Amino acid sequence: MAWFLVQIIGIICGGVGMVLTWIITIMPQWRVSILAENNGINGRIDGYWISRWDGLWSTCVNQARLSMQCNSYESQVSLTMDLKAGRILLSFAITMTFLAFIFSVVSFLWSRCQENSKVTRHCMRLTAGILYILSTVLISIPVIWTSSNIITKAYDSNVCRGALRIEMGEALFLAWPTIVFILIAGIILCCRCTCRQACVCQEDKCDYKPPQDREMVCMTSLPEERPNCNRRSEYI
Repeated sequence: MAWFLVQIIGIICGGVGMVLTWIITIMPQWRVSILAENNGINGRIDGYWISRWDGLWSTCVNQARLSMQCNSYESQVSLTMDLKAGRILLSFAITMTFLAFIFSVVSFLWSRCQENSKVTRHCMRLTAGILYILSTVLISIPVIWTSSNIITKAYDSNVCRGALRIEMGEALFLAWPTIVFILIAGIILCCRCTCRQACVCQEDKCDYKPPQDREMVCMTSLPEERPNCNRRSEYI
């Protein structure tokens, strides 16, 4: 019963992580740039701000929180290297989390319907766990890369701090619970398969042999298969 509940927790964590992976991939709030709009008459900051959101697939411009316009990138040149890598790695992560979720659900349903196919269930469960763990690596690389670039630019002395402020977007903050959910699912599925594998192998290979009477064996077996049926006292 305990393993049953643990497996359900792993499947739920994997499903939540899969949905969050889709969300952070679509969200444009990876890098937020806030620009101060200067007044052309007197050259002062009039209090209106323009915020720009740069995501993996689109960029949005919000002026004074009144109007927002989102467009896809016109060319790959406008994308930085961290966002380009994020496109590729997050696309693989979405595919891997989807396959891992399917494998985990199928192995769970298979265990409820067929009790004899233990090897197939454990292989599918182990595959799902490995895919989840690899997905966390693929998600972590662009998230850490983009965050480090934003922090570096935020403390860059060459950037005018009064007119430009670069911040981490909501997608980067949401990526960390996504990694945690997927990692928990992968660890649960891999650990459950590893802990149960030894017991399954022993159950499949060990055959029970009941104790046999020596005289009965001598009477029922063939002459060439009979063991030494003479007692030790007969040799004295």
